[in-house]
Amino acid sequence: MDTTKPEFYSQNHSFQHDLGVEVLQQYMRWEEGDTVLDAGCGTGEICKYISQQPGVASVVGFDVSPEFVCHARQHNSSPNVSYHVSDISDTSTIKPELRGAFSKVVSLQVLHWVQDKVAALKVLHSCLKPGGEILLWFTTNLTKISHIILGMASHPKWKTYLKDFEPNYFPWPSSDILRERSRLLEECGFDIISCHFKEHQHSYSSKEHRRKAMSAVLRHLCYIPQDKHEEFLDDVETMARDVKFVSGGYNVNDKCQIIYARKL
Repeated sequence: MDTTKPEFYSQNHSFQHDLGVEVLQQYMRWEEGDTVLDAGCGTGEICKYISQQPGVASVVGFDVSPEFVCHARQHNSSPNVSYHVSDISDTSTIKPELRGAFSKVVSLQVLHWVQDKVAALKVLHSCLKPGGEILLWFTTNLTKISHIILGMASHPKWKTYLKDFEPNYFPWPSSDILRERSRLLEECGFDIISCHFKEHQHSYSSKEHRRKAMSAVLRHLCYIPQDKHEEFLDDVETMARDVKFVSGGYNVNDKCQIIYARKL
């Protein structure tokens, strides 16, 4: 993901937003006085949505991208929402007052961008109150979008341009999730309530809209000459069809991992 273009991302992440809202509605039961952390809040749309839910007292969103946080403050502010620049896997960037401050933590479509998942889980654990709840949504190495992002990074046609490209994408290893449990979460102090794959489909209004949505998560384009972007995206579409990520009309189809847990 290119975190330096918040406006483009905000305009083209309807899939992430819509499924995020759906997941929140399915799992979260807001209670009076809830204090909520959105870890990896992006451009802040989900923070604003959560702040409007009955019972929610306050929401804090943090993200590693200063550009995303600036956009969130400008476009998704609310009296009970605040934003900070923090790295989910670097404890030194987490403000002391955030430790043990939250009854609920959400981290949606974030952990596959984080290499050190244990460090990230320990940070999230430290931010929760005892008994606090956490909702995670991420992709694993078995998902179709993982195949596309990593496959395009090693595509022989584009390797000349991508020789200095280092994918900032680290899908959750499927080997960690066995019999609907996650060893990593349990080792980091969480009691797992629910752990499963969720099938999902999203419809775009046009092929161009779908291409823009895919561009929003393909940092590869930063290394490809502008005049070759459309050709590169043509090859992305070909790979997406091969793995059946795209289907009839302008749909995309995949699955994601959902984990709902509680701090011990």
